[in-house]
Amino acid sequence: MIMIFEKCRLKGRVLKNRIVFPPVVCFGWSKDGVMSQRHLEHYRNVAKGGAGLVIAEASCINPAARLTESQLGIWSDDFIPGYEKLAGVCHAEGAAVTVQIHHGGIKAVTGEPLVPSLAAGEQAPAKRGALKAKELDAAGIREIEDQFTAAAVRLKKAGVDGVELHGAHGYFLSYFISSSANKRVDEYGGSTENRARIVSNIMKKIRSECGGGFIIGIRYGGASPGLDDGIALAKIFEEAGCDILNISTGAFGETIPVPGKYVEFNSAVYTAIEIKKHVSIPVIASNSVGTIEKGKILVNGGLADFAAYARNILADYDWVKKTEQGKEPVRCFKCRTCRWFKRAFDDCPAQKIAAQKHAARKRAGY
Repeated sequence: MIMIFEKCRLKGRVLKNRIVFPPVVCFGWSKDGVMSQRHLEHYRNVAKGGAGLVIAEASCINPAARLTESQLGIWSDDFIPGYEKLAGVCHAEGAAVTVQIHHGGIKAVTGEPLVPSLAAGEQAPAKRGALKAKELDAAGIREIEDQFTAAAVRLKKAGVDGVELHGAHGYFLSYFISSSANKRVDEYGGSTENRARIVSNIMKKIRSECGGGFIIGIRYGGASPGLDDGIALAKIFEEAGCDILNISTGAFGETIPVPGKYVEFNSAVYTAIEIKKHVSIPVIASNSVGTIEKGKILVNGGLADFAAYARNILADYDWVKKTEQGKEPVRCFKCRTCRWFKRAFDDCPAQKIAAQKHAARKRAGY
């Protein structure tokens, strides 16, 4: 039986457990897309706290495709030294590290919003107004495929263990793979294979440039727009050379699956459970797994290969170690102070409560 705290292998790398820290953007921490010291300390603490796999936040492949002006960048070689440091701090603490690579698409705030087809773009929610979006031609799509590939090559040079394509949450790739958003009639639209072509091409190009030992993953909507689509996409990604699937939500127009007997989980986790039945590559269950008990149901029970915890680890960097040791970690109150970085971590209510309890115990002589 697979156990959540047992070591495992992923593309030749030994992971100390099956707990993943998923990508969470640190808003406002970067200047001009450069990795900051604050980023490095953050990821060092995440790795030191016990996560087996750290997936660093969305890093943009093109300066005109950022979700915020402070987003990390990987669109030129100038950024490689920062990711070398990222790889160094994570590896020093015994964690594998991949980086999510990203194109904002219709949600980009630093350039022209891009969509696979204007017919869908006119209906879709967008920060900048969908009517301003531009539909790409095939040559433009291939150029973006090459930008994703070049970003992966830079990260390979930096020494990180792999990349995760951001194909979720209404960003560029999620619009292509969703039949609700992609109304093209060329080789990049129509059938599931055609809608997934951009992702398949990127994966194949990365594999060719970065070699067999480089981890290639994707985060995408497991029900985009329905569960059958999510399963079909998983099979296509596996065939294209994907090593690991991180299941989340996709573009607009999704049919939300009903968890059925898995009522303790939300629909995103349920789709991960269902998708795992149809592929041989590892599947990460992500999106409010919540407790270690639920993680054990997923991993120890064979329903998923990895369990992702963001809020728990943001509330307490040592959450993994404390949980494994049977100690009580700081509890996440889902206030989003940590998740969205509106204030410093030290201002988190959960951290303040923990500090008050510690001070009370000290005064009482414990």
